[in-house]
Amino acid sequence: AEAFGRFRLPRTAVLGELKETRFYSPSGYELNYATDSPETVVIDRQQFDQSLADQAVAAGATLYLGERVVAIQRDTHAVTLHTQQQAVNGQLVVIATGAAYHLHRQLGLDLPTQFVQTAQGEIDCTDLAQVELYFGTAVALGSFSWLVPIWRNGHKARVGLMAHRDAEGHFQRFLHSPSIRSRRTSERLERFRRRPIPLAPLRRTFGERTLVVGDAAGLTKPTTGGGIYYSLLSADMAACVAEQALRVGHYSAAFLAQYQRLWKAQLGSEVWWGQLFRRQAEHLSDSQIDEAFQLVAGGSLDQLIREHATFNWHGGLIQALFSDQQIRGFLWRVLRSRGFPFGRQTAAK
Repeated sequence: AEAFGRFRLPRTAVLGELKETRFYSPSGYELNYATDSPETVVIDRQQFDQSLADQAVAAGATLYLGERVVAIQRDTHAVTLHTQQQAVNGQLVVIATGAAYHLHRQLGLDLPTQFVQTAQGEIDCTDLAQVELYFGTAVALGSFSWLVPIWRNGHKARVGLMAHRDAEGHFQRFLHSPSIRSRRTSERLERFRRRPIPLAPLRRTFGERTLVVGDAAGLTKPTTGGGIYYSLLSADMAACVAEQALRVGHYSAAFLAQYQRLWKAQLGSEVWWGQLFRRQAEHLSDSQIDEAFQLVAGGSLDQLIREHATFNWHGGLIQALFSDQQIRGFLWRVLRSRGFPFGRQTAAK
């Protein structure tokens, strides 16, 4: 919802607004989180992208449909995009290819160092009123799975998951689990897609006559893999820098580096805390996940979460959790279970 308040986004793509989320641990512990007003907006991504494209055309953009950029050339005078049909010249290129990196090496850019796999589809479903998130090594190795209610020609659910490997295998098992199977009203699976999600930004998101935004820059929330909000933020900052470059005629990497300084100032701390949290959370055993659920259900942590949780900004909550005495004790036990040598002395001859 914050994204719709901050940017001029097409509300025609909205499939639903949600205020409640239910979390399930491996052993079946449940936690419920609800807000007074909707924080989660579910969208039709195809219609969302089409509406943004329509806005761009209305603002004067020219779209080249059905053409794939296969090569990029840069020199001191221009940048040229080559498709199989034609060449297009300009002063500056913005790489916004999502999690596709076939052009990066041509531009001297590195790749994100960490990825997760995702699988998602839509099913006919009833008796689903809130978002449901499921955790556990059998459900989604190193991450979580989701069930999100939507309305598209009847009651449906968007079902999906993230996993370090075999995302499609985990997806099929989750799709046939009792919690989903009992509520499916048909065997139809629609809009199925698989794709990787980067969890770490590029070392450099700029170059000569070049800016990189969104998933192409590795800019996603490390905690959840969410990418739309970071893509919008980074695109907004890239547009501001590109406008300055075009106005003064400076396209050097040194001039365009201010784009990376901008996004780091706004998102750098969020990315750092999110990566720290993921490094701890993705290696939890099922019993440790259950223990974490029980800690939150205890009372004081529930209040802490409600005070600090926001949908797009996770750094404040993570810092608050890591400062809590109960969580520090839990993390200490987790690290000891992994064999970290706390308090040991090593003698050498």
